[in-house]
Amino acid sequence: MAVPDSARPDTAVRVEKGDTLSAIAKEAGISLATLYDLNPKFKTDPKYQGGNMIFSNTLVNLAPVTKAATSATTTTPVVPKGAAPQEEPPKDDGSDAAAKAAADAAAKAAADAAAKAAADAAAAAGNSGANTGAGAGVGAGQVGGGGATGGMPGGATGFSGGFTQADIDKAFKAGEATAAKVAADNIYANKVKASDKLITLFKAQGIDDPGFATFISNNIMNDVSEAQTLIDIYDQPVYKLRFPGMEALRKKNRAITEDTYIKLENQIVQTLKFFDLPVGFYDNRTMLGSIIGNEVSPKEVQDRAQAAQDLAKATNPEIRTALKEFYNIGEGDITANFLNGDLAGPLLLKQARAAEIAGIAKTAGFSSFAKEEAQTLAEQDVYKNMSLTDLTTGIGRAGTFAATQSRLSYLENQTYSDREALQATLESDQQAILASQRRAARETARFGGSSGLSSGSLKQSSGI
Repeated sequence: MAVPDSARPDTAVRVEKGDTLSAIAKEAGISLATLYDLNPKFKTDPKYQGGNMIFSNTLVNLAPVTKAATSATTTTPVVPKGAAPQEEPPKDDGSDAAAKAAADAAAKAAADAAAKAAADAAAAAGNSGANTGAGAGVGAGQVGGGGATGGMPGGATGFSGGFTQADIDKAFKAGEATAAKVAADNIYANKVKASDKLITLFKAQGIDDPGFATFISNNIMNDVSEAQTLIDIYDQPVYKLRFPGMEALRKKNRAITEDTYIKLENQIVQTLKFFDLPVGFYDNRTMLGSIIGNEVSPKEVQDRAQAAQDLAKATNPEIRTALKEFYNIGEGDITANFLNGDLAGPLLLKQARAAEIAGIAKTAGFSSFAKEEAQTLAEQDVYKNMSLTDLTTGIGRAGTFAATQSRLSYLENQTYSDREALQATLESDQQAILASQRRAARETARFGGSSGLSSGSLKQSSGI
């Protein structure tokens, strides 16, 4: 707990270990704001860190300092800078407070003149023990000893060498101003470093824009933290142009770092280059942004690119005709449509396969497939997982088989559908296979004079 100052026990205290300014203010019955007003040093002196740091034996005013109190505490010799602390003799004139203030002032004054004054004052203090009263008859408040210079106006004490307490106070304030300037310069330098770091970071990521750099610099200089500045950057137009997919990810709480975004861009570009797509498709940041923003995986990008390439390079015109009729996708729109990240990948792949089935089937002699029927087939694994080459071969074989079975069915006054031919060939449907075998056997029996289903007749239908 703070103890009363020996010179001003009713209006000042000395800090003890464990004290805080708020506790001292409360004990004295005054507000913390009033205490700061009575002790401006806690706000102006950097060493006190705005009142958050205080030291043992620090003088704390609890009431305004009177002129008489100031005069009574100015007769203590100044301790030389760097000198070892000396034990002071007992005094009854309140000089403890002045001694501490003078010592603090001397320690802060870096000028050679202040150091010399402190040394002279210490020498005068050393002689005062042997010359007590030697200065009797001179001005009141004068330091006893051979170095005294006489009374000073207003009760100020004159130290050997001609330096007064006012000189020391002036030096002390000059030191405060210097410390404040150094602190301000350091803060400014740190802000410049933070600003330059962010500007350089985004320049490396493709944003080299003067307006963007000014925005970052202004934010930092106006005491906006780096973390908040990084958040504010999201809304800058130039940022949205560079990372168009980032906003969609943030809305889904799936935000990624700019470095991760760039890595995904590079993966997509490499995939598209592999499929020999035009440059305009893989250097288009809007298109890349739609893929990344919709979280289309690199594997799905590869599947889409493969489908687009197959359709674009298809030599069968019926495939492109079906694509146009079913989905209104023209030949020039194929690649752009399939790389549009806003469209669902599975739907696009199903559309591509449906158009291929319908186009190949028509070429193979089947009657025209309706859109719905083609889409139903495209959803089945046997059709979905085939390469375009295998699909073409398989449907072609089914077309030949359908022609034969249609003729046999006609002879028996039956109908035979394209669907049955696909079931018996590509889909390995046992019922459809057996029906075809029996139909062939009956045909053999009619021309061979036998009836019934024999093993030989079944062998003749092995083309299934």
